[in-house]
Amino acid sequence: MFQLQSAFQPAGDQPAAIDHILKQFSEWENCVTLLWATGTGKTFTMANIIQKLQKPTLIISHNKTLAAQLATEFKHFFPNNAVHYFVSYFDYYQPESYLPQKDIYIEKEATINKEIEMYRLSTLASLLSREDVIVVASVSALYGLGQKEFFEKYSLQLEIGQERDRLALKKQLLAMQYKQVASKIEQGSFEFKGEILDIYSSTEKILFRVIFNEDTIETIQIKDADSFRDKGLKEKIIIWPSSQYIQDLTDLDSILSSIEKEMEARVEEYTKAGRLLEANRIKKKVMFDTRMIKETGFTNGIENYSIYFDHRMPGEPPNTIFDYFPDDFLCIMDESHMSVPQLKAMPQADKSRKENLIEHGFRLPSAIDHRPLNFDELKNLLHRHSSEKTSKKSWKEFSLSSVCDPDLPSMKYRGKTHQKSQSGSGSKIKQDSKTIFVSATPAPFELEINPAVAQQVIRPTGLLDPITYIYPKSWDYGLLLSNSEKIIKKKPYLTPFLENYESSEIQKEIFSDEEKKTAE
Repeated sequence: MFQLQSAFQPAGDQPAAIDHILKQFSEWENCVTLLWATGTGKTFTMANIIQKLQKPTLIISHNKTLAAQLATEFKHFFPNNAVHYFVSYFDYYQPESYLPQKDIYIEKEATINKEIEMYRLSTLASLLSREDVIVVASVSALYGLGQKEFFEKYSLQLEIGQERDRLALKKQLLAMQYKQVASKIEQGSFEFKGEILDIYSSTEKILFRVIFNEDTIETIQIKDADSFRDKGLKEKIIIWPSSQYIQDLTDLDSILSSIEKEMEARVEEYTKAGRLLEANRIKKKVMFDTRMIKETGFTNGIENYSIYFDHRMPGEPPNTIFDYFPDDFLCIMDESHMSVPQLKAMPQADKSRKENLIEHGFRLPSAIDHRPLNFDELKNLLHRHSSEKTSKKSWKEFSLSSVCDPDLPSMKYRGKTHQKSQSGSGSKIKQDSKTIFVSATPAPFELEINPAVAQQVIRPTGLLDPITYIYPKSWDYGLLLSNSEKIIKKKPYLTPFLENYESSEIQKEIFSDEEKKTAE
């Protein structure tokens, strides 16, 4: 499966670190920390562990730049395998928020980077279609995606000799969030021209040209999306959805009815409390959103109703990229002393912003469940503990006890009371997953998880850091000057830094006796 390609073999501390980690995993430990020093080749060590374990791997980095660097290095080590870059696809993002002190409401604004969106879709497609996948992600991996089952269900398979009704095919592409060409064909779009169907893939920079003979597929051509050059023929292709948030809208009327019932309960509560402004505000907001969803299938901020579309109960973990990985995947937290605090802080910041919006009538209480995976849920998912308490967040905190009642219509889907879904917190636990925390300065969290730390201090080259001498404060400037002279003999290029200094002047002028006492 994984095929590591390198002209070098592990050296220095690398073999011992690799053996230590694999030994810990073989002894039923599912977490281990790698303590490394700069220049010791941690990326090569990680690559060797992936090669040994032969498991799909998720590597989490604390920023986009380091994630891009890691993805490039892993593509070099595994050129024949699927190495993906999975980070936030926003070039600009202003979240929806409300500042009560100034009575300022800020609409959500976002600019999406189409290329990074393509990388994300390509990642999901690979995770559903092959096993040799390495994903390098930022901490935005905690944020929600559409359900894995729908992303797979809405994929489209075309092959030569297949009969396809072209009108039904057009409807299916629209359901997959592909757009018809307006002026030019671009990523995630399609165009019918007589018996020719052009589809610009959402997951890679290629264009599929499907040629029909009446309703039968006769030829499938692959073309470069930029140059339009031919890249050969295919017998069979898979077209993946053009959105990460594909939803099942077969029961849309029931979903919208449930949203409106929650809105009515919220309006009633605001009215009883004499908060007519908030009551009017939430009513107008929800009625506009539900009308837009019914007519167009979308509204700005639709993600705030994700609990209804995902058929989740309050407090249930959101769907994330972790759901796309198998039960026995490998998770590597790179620079864990930076990544782990970010993973802990992100959900808290999101929660604080949402609570403000809910309190002042800009969002329904159920919007609190459009959120990142919290750290306890992440630990539970990685099988760090088996507690049943997966941070159940009740909407009762917003005084909507009636909405929390699963026996009320507002929590009913498809004509029956909503039960805990198959994607519940328990089923999300990856029982056989392995986690490696990689850090030069591990925090107490990483050290407490498994005290048997793997150390990688000696470089593969055997070269050591230069020795650094620290002298006690003694006011012995003669010693300082004599050592400076030795350094200048060895490294003449440092001479300019000591210009205009003479030993006699230093002895006289650096400090007076009184200044020495003050300094001491």
